[in-house]
Amino acid sequence: MVILILNMPNTLPQTLTSLLDWEQLWQHTQQKRGGMAVWRLPKSDKRYFLVDSTGGEKLGSLDLETFPAGFLVAPFIGLPYFLKAETLLEESIVQEEVVGSSLLKPLHNVEENEEKHQHFTHWVSESINEIQSGHFQKVVLSRTDEVEFPGDFSTLKAFGQLCQAYPNAFVCALYIPELGSTWLCATPETLVEQNAQGIFRTIALAGTQSAIDPLGEIILPQNARWSQKEIEEQAYVCRYIIECFKKIRLREYQEIGPKTILAGNLLHLKTEFTVDTQALNFSQLPGILLSLLHPTSAVCGTPKEEAIAWIAKAEKHARELYSGYLGPVNLGDEIHLFVNLRTVKVDQSEGKCRATYFAGCGITEDSDPEKEWQETVMKCQTLQRVLEN
Repeated sequence: MVILILNMPNTLPQTLTSLLDWEQLWQHTQQKRGGMAVWRLPKSDKRYFLVDSTGGEKLGSLDLETFPAGFLVAPFIGLPYFLKAETLLEESIVQEEVVGSSLLKPLHNVEENEEKHQHFTHWVSESINEIQSGHFQKVVLSRTDEVEFPGDFSTLKAFGQLCQAYPNAFVCALYIPELGSTWLCATPETLVEQNAQGIFRTIALAGTQSAIDPLGEIILPQNARWSQKEIEEQAYVCRYIIECFKKIRLREYQEIGPKTILAGNLLHLKTEFTVDTQALNFSQLPGILLSLLHPTSAVCGTPKEEAIAWIAKAEKHARELYSGYLGPVNLGDEIHLFVNLRTVKVDQSEGKCRATYFAGCGITEDSDPEKEWQETVMKCQTLQRVLEN
């Protein structure tokens, strides 16, 4: 086990080696209105806890190579926040501990859910009509699913459970005082990544189907069958990334895919793009492409501006951090930023906890409103089946 502690408050123990200790630090930081993030990278056996006692700052620039070590988070639309690594803990995961109270069965509002169902399928139908009329080619619509937990919610226990359930995802818990809520995610989608050797990476991830067959068995990726609609949806995202490359006259990249991947209870189509920034002497690439890519057509649509305008008209909720991005930057000369999908916002007050799950799906001319609704149900279940059991 390796633990790195920088500028640790002297009111806390100097050996923070378990999720129970981290829970105490989380509560202490929240009381002091500090900003913080806890995360584990995909396929990693290390978890990290970063604290910024100032609560973080909003940024006007994305010149990532000049940033100090820290954690970056951005909403769907709007300026990003940056948490500097004032306190940073690194720990090798041996076994997740049980901390705090249990996660109790939620209280679902059946009538509210049916209203959401009708609203969502109506706007999917309207979107298909707009696509057929030529106003845009694809749009991503999202919805929320709200539940209440009748008791205390343990953020660090939820984080530990998601780490166990989804070893191939980026798992994170985040708190920024200005936002006033805690966010958790277990996302499969890399937005911008660069390793210490200067290899840049981004992916196109679109197309979704259940990874569970009617008999309850896991469908292996090599046995997946994709419809024309799903293949087309993924192709839009690939073309969008290539168009961003063209804008900066970037031609030296590798494209691998598409291939089917398993992400929790879902299967997706994935294409990977890589660039050797050291060979091109292009260290500014991550920040430049981050500005161009976000929000990608995987969370927005094509063309971008028309899709954003339609989303504002069709969605009753504010997306906030959902379909934004988040992740550590310049820790060990690496950048890891992920699209904030499979995410939940948690609000706690007066002994109650309200969880808001977010999920969306890509609408094309071949979409079926009821199937798109079911896709959002499956995506919400990615977190619900872990946090509500």
